[in-house]
Amino acid sequence: MDVTLAFAMWAARLRPVSRLALGARSFSSPRVMTAAKVALQQLPLVDVSPLVAEANNGREVAQETKTEILGAMRSACIETGFFTVPTEGVLPNDLIQAAYRRADEFIELPDAVKQKYHCKRSPNARGWTPMFEEPSYQPDVVSHLEGFDLARELPETYVKERSSLGPNVWPAEVPRFQEDVYALYEETTKLSTVLFRSFAEMLGLPPDTFLQHVDEEAEAFMRLLTYPEIDAPVKNSTVGIASHTDFECFTIIHQNGEGLHLLNRQGDWVEAPVCDDRLFIMVGDMLEHWTNGVLIATEHRVCNSEKKRQSIVRFNGANGDTVVEPLPAFVSPENPPRYARMTQREHITHQIELAEQLLHKTKAAAHA
Repeated sequence: MDVTLAFAMWAARLRPVSRLALGARSFSSPRVMTAAKVALQQLPLVDVSPLVAEANNGREVAQETKTEILGAMRSACIETGFFTVPTEGVLPNDLIQAAYRRADEFIELPDAVKQKYHCKRSPNARGWTPMFEEPSYQPDVVSHLEGFDLARELPETYVKERSSLGPNVWPAEVPRFQEDVYALYEETTKLSTVLFRSFAEMLGLPPDTFLQHVDEEAEAFMRLLTYPEIDAPVKNSTVGIASHTDFECFTIIHQNGEGLHLLNRQGDWVEAPVCDDRLFIMVGDMLEHWTNGVLIATEHRVCNSEKKRQSIVRFNGANGDTVVEPLPAFVSPENPPRYARMTQREHITHQIELAEQLLHKTKAAAHA
């Protein structure tokens, strides 16, 4: 039997019924916002720095080391649903902290100034998302955050209808914003390339299985998110961000405050500990589709806190026109395809449209 199919059949025993297989998204109740506090040492740790060094500097990794890394990554994804990565040798900490400072400086600008960079003014959804305007991932729930979105810098000729490609918008009022934030974006791109290859190899697939669908036209946004402190009790319908999965292949997150909750493969919510030198890696919808549910997209949410929370979130998707469907290695008579064919862009567009409809209905009901 093919090793990948054998692995898929074994992993299938652990997988819950998919939320996406029938096109429906059913998430945990936004009213229940408790999560188990766990020590950082209790969460899966995968040190991918040797693979990053090999990719960036040509330092060859011993096969034994590589096998160990991929095995740890595979076990974490199948048994827990996500994993952590040390930043050392992976993402420069000075760039991470500089990006947080630039985000702070932008958020502190008057709203009248920030309006110039409103994402709705951009043809490719770059720029500022004001408070309470984040699309809603749950009925009757409004997100309590401000965000700034960017992606790969491309000429205006790339801007097309219903496409996220093209140039970024950069706030001239914040010195070094473009320089510092885009430098971090480019570093996350290097890490993303390593992880795309590693996800394939850990599943017994050729290294370029996913990377062949990723180039300069990939759906690869980075968001600088700020969740302000809550001075008073907030309505149940207002949270940091409601429970959801991400629409791309996988997500890289760094946070500097408490509030991120992750749903593990056992169906339990755990609160992600805060650690300056640790990243969280979550599986996204497209890896779930490609692997026919062997990998399950990580459901997550952010809860309100008495302290301000910031995060840097890098979404790593395929090219928008890439058709995603279960790969032959994960399909058999015992495991038929559970996901419909769709492009990466179709999936993102559909899910955002649904979320924006929910936000509109929620706001309309509040003013009725």
